[in-house]
Order: sequence, then C-alpha cells, then structure tokens
Amino acid sequence: MRRLVCLLIAGLCWMFFACEPTRAEGPVETVKGFSDFSQIDLNRLMGGDVLVARGSLMSFPNGISGQTCFAVALSAEQTARRLQIWDPAPHGELKVYTFRSLHTPCELTDFRQLDLSSSQYPVRWLLDKTLASTSAKSDLNLMRDEVGALAACARKHSDPQGVSGCWANLLFDRASKFQQLGLAGVPPYETDGERVSPAVQLRTMLLEEAQVASEFSPLLKEIGVLGNQAAPRSSAPFYYWTLFDADHHGTLSLGAVYLLPVNDHYQLADVGYYVSGDYYTSVTLYEVWPIRVGEKSGALVWRGDYFAAPILAFTKGTERLAYGALMLQDIKKEIRCFQDDLKAQR
Repeated sequence: MRRLVCLLIAGLCWMFFACEPTRAEGPVETVKGFSDFSQIDLNRLMGGDVLVARGSLMSFPNGISGQTCFAVALSAEQTARRLQIWDPAPHGELKVYTFRSLHTPCELTDFRQLDLSSSQYPVRWLLDKTLASTSAKSDLNLMRDEVGALAACARKHSDPQGVSGCWANLLFDRASKFQQLGLAGVPPYETDGERVSPAVQLRTMLLEEAQVASEFSPLLKEIGVLGNQAAPRSSAPFYYWTLFDADHHGTLSLGAVYLLPVNDHYQLADVGYYVSGDYYTSVTLYEVWPIRVGEKSGALVWRGDYFAAPILAFTKGTERLAYGALMLQDIKKEIRCFQDDLKAQR
C-alpha cells in the first residue's frame, strides 16, 4: 500500500511539473480556471465584497478546505509583501494572543514573550494539559521524546513562567530543524501509538486539489511539497510563532510564509508546520494579481485554506459542511481585518 501511494504521488508530481501554467489570459480568467469561482466581478470586489466557496469534500478523511477571493486598493507587490508579514494579534476578534517573528537562524530569545500566566480559559487549558503530560501520555501533538522532556521540565518548573520556558525550548528545537531542513526536518507526532507526519498530511491535501497544485507548482516545488526535495529558494521565508485560541483551546504554532514572484503576479504559502493540538497542520495559499478597474488600480487576491484535523475523520455530510461554513466565517473575518489594516496604513 505504501508503495502504491508513493507511485501515485510520483505520478501526480510529474504531471504538475510537466503542466506548469503557461497562459496569456488575464487574472480573472486565470483565477476562474483553477478555482471554484465561476463568476468574479472586479467592481464588486474593489467595493469591498469577499467571495467565499466551501471546498469540495476530500477523499482524505482529515482534510477540509475553503476558498476566498477579494481585492485591495494597493499594488500587487505591496499586497503580497504585507500578506507575508501581517500580524493578526492587534485584532481581538481573531483571538490571537501572541504573534512573533523569528530570526534566521532562530534564537531561544525569540520565544521570551511566550507567557502562559494568563487567566483566560484557553491559555489555562494549555497549561493544564502540559502539566498533565507524562512520559507515557499526552493530549498534545508531540514526539515521544518531546513528551518525556516536556513532562520532566514541567515537573521541575510547574509555575506558568517555568512551563512557558519549557515550551520555549521545545519550539526553538523544532523551529531550528525546520529552518535547516524544511519539511524534511518536521518530526512526526506520536499519539496513541500512531505516528502522524504533518508534512505527509500537507502533501496529501494539496495533491487532492490537482488544479490548485498545478497553479501553485512553482511555489510548491520551492517549498518541497512537490518533488523529492525543496528547490533553491528565491527569497527567505518569514518565520514566526504564535499562541492563539482554537476552539477554546490555547494552541501554539510554528509557521513559515513563502513568497515567490511569478511573471507579473505573486504566490504565497503560509505553512503551519507545527501545531500543539486540535489539528495537525495547515497551509494558506495566496495568488496576488495586479488589476485595474476604471481609474482605480489594485490587487486581486485568491486565497485557499487547507486544514488537516483528526476530528474531521469522524464527521460526515451536514456536520462536515457545518465545519466548513464556520471555517469560512473565520477566514472572512481575518480578511476584513487585513483590509482594515491596509486602509489605516495608507
């Protein structure tokens, strides 16, 4: 079975390499060609509308996706560069407690603002789950060795500040490996005797979305999602860590945002390569095009969000559709906050 999966992936990768998009049509027709949007009205998007579409049901049981499309009154290059480094933390409605960039190479001091002393329930939940972890069991996404090290550290330093330091060391180690090796350096989670690779989960989701994967093949090859190894990078990714509320659970995450100019437009991928709980991994893809509507110039942005979560394997039909609808509500809220920030900075 594993060999069959490998052959399937190899065949799909060959198809994407051989069929990289070469086209002359404009941004609207291009986006309509690979996305779930059959109608795109630039006038309405420049007026503030945000298009949303639930992704099709995946064969991959852990996967869920959604697509959005919007426009901003800023050049494509400026929009792409601001998307890459955008900080959602100032917007309380997004429930992001901390968002911090990482140096390259990262330093332990990059995590000095990790603070689990908050009285808010989600943060207390993460603290309690950490303290409840033992060398044999944890409800968090960790390797067995990490569980043992985190449990031992938390026993010695059980106050919130001490546990924060324990997590800082763990995140620093994972971030360092990722900066050195990319997706190849992402260790699996070991939960209930099962090994779950975030990198494999990520690849599986994107390979199901053949048209999107083909459109983004230049960037996905650079990251290492397609092919046997990452291609040389055109620019350094933006590395970050964050603490946020995921369904009332405090969640720590490590991510990297890649940016690639492709002819007259830009592609980005925000890869969540480590998540402490609730889901395994996520990736947000963006394609940013220059547009002109009447006398106004701006940027057209297509966005695709892909999440892999264990709970999705137990959902079907209307329940899964409900998850997708809630996900799109949160994504649309995030887009509104990004647009508001651009307006405030002009």
